[in-house]
Amino acid sequence: MTEATRLSNALVTAAKTPITLLQATANEPLITGPLLYILTRGSADIRQRLLNLPYVRKLFERNGGERLALAIKTLKVLFVLGVIKRLNQGLNRIALNGWQLPGTNNRARWNWDGRTETVVITGGCSGFGYEMVKGFARKAKVIVIDVSELPAEFEKLPEVHYYKCDLTDTEAVVSTCASIKNRFGHPTVLINNAGIGSGKTILDTPHTFTDAIFKVNLSSHFVLIKEFLPGMLEKRKGHIVGIASMASFVSAPGLVDYCVTKAGVLALHEGLRNELLMRYENGSCVASTTVHPSWHATGIVKPWENKLKEHGIRPDPPKNVADAVVEQVLAHRSGRIYMPRSAESQAGTRQLPLWLQDWFLGVVSINPFAKSKGFQFDNA
Repeated sequence: MTEATRLSNALVTAAKTPITLLQATANEPLITGPLLYILTRGSADIRQRLLNLPYVRKLFERNGGERLALAIKTLKVLFVLGVIKRLNQGLNRIALNGWQLPGTNNRARWNWDGRTETVVITGGCSGFGYEMVKGFARKAKVIVIDVSELPAEFEKLPEVHYYKCDLTDTEAVVSTCASIKNRFGHPTVLINNAGIGSGKTILDTPHTFTDAIFKVNLSSHFVLIKEFLPGMLEKRKGHIVGIASMASFVSAPGLVDYCVTKAGVLALHEGLRNELLMRYENGSCVASTTVHPSWHATGIVKPWENKLKEHGIRPDPPKNVADAVVEQVLAHRSGRIYMPRSAESQAGTRQLPLWLQDWFLGVVSINPFAKSKGFQFDNA
């Protein structure tokens, strides 16, 4: 990376920081509400103290009355939009949890004593899965399904058990599930975490890899759910977690196969939620969660780390995602997890006008005379 590129990235990051803070403030009714109250109904003393703050005073030096009136109108709009957003989030949480308030579900009690619950994690030898195994250890029996060898440190944990299995082999997956049920009983938590990616264009991707990525990233989810969901329904408790991605909401060039599988994980869980509520007895006792990480330092991202740095992107540690998943499961609630949390606003990318999506992906440049190829994932 050149010195000019480093400087450019640093300036962009510095510019984004106040913008990010401003966006967070504007979207938070607990901030806009009190400000609006102080400016319209607060005591004259408190209002004057606020207006005498250095940055605020400079803002209202000219045309103070008009600008103050405009600020109050803006705060009113932001407060209403913030309340609507919070209300929408609350209703979504209730809907995701089967329209049942906490404590009203007839699910069986959970017991995280390290012996009662059984958590199955695919791809538990690295990345998010590795951190989740550590998070659930001592809270439950943890079953790792992975084609990679189990890390040595996990072999020392009596509550962690390992099954070597290739998720592209459906018969092997079914056989492994049968072995798990015979030895440990029916698992109460299934975390479909395993994933692969290549970063190649459609034409550059071999047929064999296309087949493999769909089996690992999506088809295996169906197989494992079919194997373990009946036991959860019978026990009247369960949680199925699908590790999707922010790629669920946008199909980036050079990642098309990966994006399609992650969009499929989201669609699978949307359909699973509907079937749990409408088709299966005790279905409301089983939670369903999708997880949508952005750039994180996992094995899939590793080949592109240098290119990401060139664009000023520093992947977050995988522990952030793992901690959020563990917390979600222990809380016994369904939902969608966006990591970082601020990435939730990007989930609506698909609803944007096509021309705006093109700009977002870099299909077109802000400069009409420059041809942009956007962020290149292939040939990393």
